[in-house]
Order: sequence, then C-alpha cells, then structure tokens
Amino acid sequence: MNYKQKLKHRYSLLKIDVMDTIPFADFFDDDHYVGHHSSENLEEILDLAVTGFWKLNPTMKTYNDWETKAEDGGFDFQIVADKTTIFRSSLMLSDPRIMGAIFLIREYHKGQTRKGDGFAYLEHPLEVGYRLWRDGFSGDVVTAAFCHDLLEDTKCTEAEIKEKCGREVLRIVKAVSNDESLSDKKDWEKKKAKYVQTVRAGGEKAIAVSVMDKICNLQSFFDQYEKEGPSLWKKFNRGKDKKVWFEKEVIKMAKKNWNHQLLSTLEELVDMLEKLPE
Repeated sequence: MNYKQKLKHRYSLLKIDVMDTIPFADFFDDDHYVGHHSSENLEEILDLAVTGFWKLNPTMKTYNDWETKAEDGGFDFQIVADKTTIFRSSLMLSDPRIMGAIFLIREYHKGQTRKGDGFAYLEHPLEVGYRLWRDGFSGDVVTAAFCHDLLEDTKCTEAEIKEKCGREVLRIVKAVSNDESLSDKKDWEKKKAKYVQTVRAGGEKAIAVSVMDKICNLQSFFDQYEKEGPSLWKKFNRGKDKKVWFEKEVIKMAKKNWNHQLLSTLEELVDMLEKLPE
C-alpha cells in the first residue's frame, strides 16, 4: 500500500475509515487510511490507538457490534512497526480481558528494549497477541499472548494478571514462562527443558502462544541478522547449536500435542536458522 512508503519513524499510527467496507478486513483501499501519528515512542502510539478508538466509536460495545455497525460509520486504528502491523484497536472489542492486558503491558514493559535489536520491548507482546487474534484464536489465548512475558521479564505479579485478565489467562502465562530461579549461565539447558515441559502441560492454548512467540522472535532475529550478520549471535546466552536444539525441542513437543499450520511456519524458520552462519 502506498501509505507505507511515507512512514518515517519506527512506529506509526494509521486511522482507518471503515465506512462502506468490511470492518474486519486485513487491508483496505489506500483512501481509507490516514497517517495519524508517527513516533519512535511506541507507548505514546499505543495510548493514542486506545483512546482514539474509544473516542471515535463510543457506541461499540462488542465485536459483534463492530462487524455489523462499523461499516455505517466507524474508525479503526492500526499500529505499524516499520512495515509490519502489530496492533489493530478493534481487537479490544473481541474480549473484555484484552483491555486489562494492555494496561499491564503498557505499565510493566515501559522503557524496556529488546535484546536483539534494541527496539521497544512492547512491540513483541503486541505483535504476538495481534497475530494470534488475526488467526482466529480464542480470547484466552490472545489475552495471554499479550501478557506472556510479564512474569518472566517484569515485576508484574500473578495476582495482578489474575485480577485484570482472569484465572485462565494466568494459567496460560505461567505455562509459557521460564523458571527464573534457574540461572541462564549455569542452568540454561535445564531451564529450557523445563520450559518445554510446562508448555506441554499447559495444553493447546499454551502451545499456541509459545509457537507464535517463537515465530515472531525468529522473524525479528532474521531482520536483525541482515543488518549485523553473524555477530548478532554474541547477544544471546548460547550459540547457534543450542538455540537450534531448543527450537527443535519445542517443535517436537508441539507436534505430539497440537495440530496446526503454525507449526509448519515455525519448522521453516528453524530450518532457515540452522543454515545461518555463526
């Protein structure tokens, strides 16, 4: 789409006029998009996406409302990171717990950056949740995807996740969280083996979050590898062989307990990873 050629910052917020369209479409004609705001500050962009949506769509209470009424006059907001969509505001209507999740990740991932590329950490949980939502997963899965790194990488407590998002979401988040009592330096293999076990025990919902998490992480890794080359491996706790081993262990476990096309995507990415020079 032409508007992507005009994006000047890492994060851009696009306002979408969905009148006379299919409101839940993946793409719209260019004249339906307006560049609303562009910034390096993803937290600011997310705030605008949330407040702008509720302000311009005050009568929308459920996603069914959105599907049936928005084409008569509604506006969606889309967050783009570089040229990849990582959030659509209308998804907030699909499950009331999502607002709780957005509140938590906005609060606890504030100021954090990703190890591989230095971009806002918030970008990752937004993308994982958004992509699972676009693939039609349940509200439990989508909400847990937004929250999936809170216990592992922030000071957010189990009680806060339970209060904002419910018991089932907390269960999934716990299942996809590494045991932080195990050291990355001394117990890395043990830590990752335990992660595989807890995801398996968490069932299909946890496996879905784990697999999409890995897909997004690997795609980001490849993007950064194009810029840095083999030196990128130095930013991670273990080298290529151990990383490939871990990814294959997740795939092996997932294939025994889940049947979904996302596994083929993950397998293809791990094959690509294995072929990268170290």
